[in-house]
Amino acid sequence: MENSETRHWKLNLAMMWFSQLMVITGFAGVIPFIPLFFKNMGITDEGECGIYVSLFAFFSSLAYAVFLPIWGTLSDRYGVKIMLLRGTFGTAFIFPIMGYVENAWLLIALRFLTAACAGTTAAAHALIAKNTPDNRMGFAMGVFSTAYWCGMMLGNVVGGLVVHYWGFASAFWFCGILYFIGGIAVLFAKEDCKPVLKKKQPKTHSRVGVPLLPSFTVAVWLCLIMFLINAFARSFEGNYIAMLVDQLTDKPAYWTGVISAFVSAGALVSGALFGYLADRMDPTKLVVPALALAGVFLIIQATADNLAAFGISRTLMFVTGGGLAPIYQKLLSNITPKRKRGAVFGWTSTFNGIGSMASTLVAGALISFIGTRGIFMTGAILTFLLIPVIIVMMNKITSSSYYRARTAAR
Repeated sequence: MENSETRHWKLNLAMMWFSQLMVITGFAGVIPFIPLFFKNMGITDEGECGIYVSLFAFFSSLAYAVFLPIWGTLSDRYGVKIMLLRGTFGTAFIFPIMGYVENAWLLIALRFLTAACAGTTAAAHALIAKNTPDNRMGFAMGVFSTAYWCGMMLGNVVGGLVVHYWGFASAFWFCGILYFIGGIAVLFAKEDCKPVLKKKQPKTHSRVGVPLLPSFTVAVWLCLIMFLINAFARSFEGNYIAMLVDQLTDKPAYWTGVISAFVSAGALVSGALFGYLADRMDPTKLVVPALALAGVFLIIQATADNLAAFGISRTLMFVTGGGLAPIYQKLLSNITPKRKRGAVFGWTSTFNGIGSMASTLVAGALISFIGTRGIFMTGAILTFLLIPVIIVMMNKITSSSYYRARTAAR
């Protein structure tokens, strides 16, 4: 039901959708081509390039893991909107600098800085979660996820063309400009669910130190761990798409963009459909077949000997599994009070980041021994192993008293 805290939820959803469309378009216009940027610096050995790609992804995930909980907690205290403005405008001025870097370690350092400054997607999720009626949460998260995939689709195509015809510096400028436009859209959002500043409590001698971790429920912690495990398994091969495409064609930037655009189109459909079904079906019945098919399509990608086989299997993998995020986010919203959703969604990004960091470290250590194709095959194995783990954890989460009470009330 709508109330004073949710009366502008449609406006906020529209503004967050457009803002993230711009942000993700800019992001997708650069990041998928980073392996080729390293190669452009003169790092041509597959193993060495793979290690730098892993370090690039690792330090970006590290920045997310460290800083997003801070931004999430501050958003609960001072408001989500101001955190979005900080992230979009701040990152808009840093990204263009990266296009002129000629040293791999300096590029990695600047990526750490942009990731530490950003976190706009998590903040946008928090704004929607706080200002949307509970009975429309699955719909809102599903629609919002389409901004991600639309942005990925548009960014991949335009970014690939920009890199191919005008070079990497132009692509980084493209990214920065779109981040700035995304910040303009945030200005029009209405944060109805205002933060409540707590009064300072008098100090007592009985209090020893400050707890390092927030006091979430067991169900929330299980959900966060589920995000971590899922991120480890599902992001294992994601950083090496351009490297595998580079083995199949002499126009890697162009075809990486084209294939990634088709992938994003498939995921766009998947996100909208899964978001709709998340309000109506048992989440396990959606997640399990999606993961099983993702594992099969990853095996096809690992063994593909032409662009068509790789591109079609990659696209189908995201058609079936690209909409998992709204399900996980819906599940998390159902076990979290509105007043804590900013912090919880910030910690979600942290656990995603930890999973991605571990994934990139392991993949980076393995790529010199098993090659790029071996990384894709390992990703398939991990996806299959993820299925029983997700089943157990989701059953425990949905059996929690808070989840049952919330779902019964609706």
